[in-house]
Amino acid sequence: MGSEPLTIYDVKFTIRRMIQQAPKSTLVREFFKNAEENAALTPGGQGKIRIYPVTVDGVRKLAFWNTGIGMDEVELRTATEISASINKRMGLDGNFGIGAKVSGLAVSPAGIRYRSCKNGTVNEVTIGYDETEGEYVRFAVQFDDGKTDTVFDVTEVVESEGHSTDSDWTEVVLLGESDGHDTVDQPLKEGDSLERSYIPSEIFRRFSRFAPDVELDVDTAMTKGGGKDETGRNRSVKPLEAILDDLPRHEIISDDESRVSVRYIHDPKHATSSHTESARKIPAVASTTFCALVHKGERYDYKTKKAWSSAAPNFGIPFGSKVLTIEIHLSDDMASPNQYRDGLTDPNDRSPLVAQDFDDSVRELMPDWVKAIIQAESPKSGENLDDLQSELQKLLDEFKVPTPAYREISANDSVRSDTSDQGEDSSEPVDVDFSQFPGDIDFTLREQVDEAITGQRANPNKVRRAPQGAKASKALQALERVPKIHILDDPTDIDDKSIKGKAACYYKDSQEIFVNGFYPAVDRMATELEAELAGEGDAEVRRTAIIMASRRSMAFRVGKAVCYAISKRLVDEWNADDLDKATSPEALSLMADDYRQGISEAKRHAKQQIKLEDVEKLIASS
Repeated sequence: MGSEPLTIYDVKFTIRRMIQQAPKSTLVREFFKNAEENAALTPGGQGKIRIYPVTVDGVRKLAFWNTGIGMDEVELRTATEISASINKRMGLDGNFGIGAKVSGLAVSPAGIRYRSCKNGTVNEVTIGYDETEGEYVRFAVQFDDGKTDTVFDVTEVVESEGHSTDSDWTEVVLLGESDGHDTVDQPLKEGDSLERSYIPSEIFRRFSRFAPDVELDVDTAMTKGGGKDETGRNRSVKPLEAILDDLPRHEIISDDESRVSVRYIHDPKHATSSHTESARKIPAVASTTFCALVHKGERYDYKTKKAWSSAAPNFGIPFGSKVLTIEIHLSDDMASPNQYRDGLTDPNDRSPLVAQDFDDSVRELMPDWVKAIIQAESPKSGENLDDLQSELQKLLDEFKVPTPAYREISANDSVRSDTSDQGEDSSEPVDVDFSQFPGDIDFTLREQVDEAITGQRANPNKVRRAPQGAKASKALQALERVPKIHILDDPTDIDDKSIKGKAACYYKDSQEIFVNGFYPAVDRMATELEAELAGEGDAEVRRTAIIMASRRSMAFRVGKAVCYAISKRLVDEWNADDLDKATSPEALSLMADDYRQGISEAKRHAKQQIKLEDVEKLIASS
């Protein structure tokens, strides 16, 4: 006896499970992709897709219409089977034959109506869930003579509605969850209204390009702009790729070794509106900056708005996510879509692929003009944190933690620099008459604060200069660098980084810390300092110095917590999850709350800043 092929024992249950477990979010993708692939087959080229509302028994229903090759009665019956396609190549790396039907029935159990015109004849079939039978079916209709059928001729009906049958076309209508479900306003769930331009915007976001010679028009009632309650007029929708040359700048950079290409797009707000340049070029959709993987012309792991702003530092974009779009293009054989095409997987082990898996490529390939935009978008802060970073670097160096790329290099090879009587002063002295100031100004305070949180503006020691062209040794470069610290004092930036009500967040991939300048611990320390420094200098100068000192003190405490956590990489008992917990916003907030440990140093720093401000005013007036 030969081998026996496996079959499905309970077909009804398998189909029901497949549909009911399908993600609803892929509905628009699947309906558009079917229409696009068929429109691309239009004889003579110039395929067309239209999306518009139709009325069924007085209720609006969402319709996708396309030119291409129509289907006759037999083909339409076959096309509505699960795992069946017409005019497509089936395969695990191509078409599965389940997408539109499965995702469509998941949100529209009342039915999906298909009409297809081929050679002047239009046939219709509706598939959906039959509650009486307890399974998904092709619904039967009864004719006047008592006969029933599931696929039937509606040519006369279509022509009476004013539709042409001179060329092939196919129309798919989403009936929804019930007869009264308006699937134009509520395409994914009855009772859940979405923004008016949801359908075209989803297509714009998902597809980086359309098939050649295929045009998409969407009814005005379903786009942004005027004509909310109109119908019968259309607006054109194009992919982002079609308008790139109209944007300020874009560039795609490829890495032959990783076979990854990154496209950087500058898409700022238009000078006369709050919308991006791309949104002005394609007014039918809601276009905002984003980050996504791109595979075979489709985007995955799409992040926009707050999700993109929060993730952007991992990609080397601490600021500027509102004006920069990042597309990470993968070669065809680097990824495969999962069963429902709502994510990519690694072909080798089927593990999920996300954009952050390639954040190092985005950082390493980033061109200088993008870095310039990031710098221009960064907050203009008068506070220099270099001295604070230096103190944290000294702390981290004590643990001799190697970077992930150089773990094999011994930390014993690192070299510490020494001070010297030879070389140049790091600042030039300024002659100032201090006799106008009551009492003595203790300039040693700056040095004392340096030992704690602030460092110093000028080091009295000499610095031994390296020869021109010299570079740090590989062993020194291999030691982990302290994360760059940004103190945020704009509520929008704080919200973008998702740290409202929390002290800080740490991005391990890009080695950056964002500190919430409005975290309550800052005010608590500032209140105590105000009481202790009452009467010191000008009131406004005093308040500014106290706030700055309080924020720096908290930033230093948070930075120390991160440094200690980084040092745990050397401890075998600490795994990656433990390290993530130790540097979570919640853990960093607990460290920030212990403000009294740094209050004396913060007081010295604030007091010295007040006196130095007075000195600077004297210099300016002399």
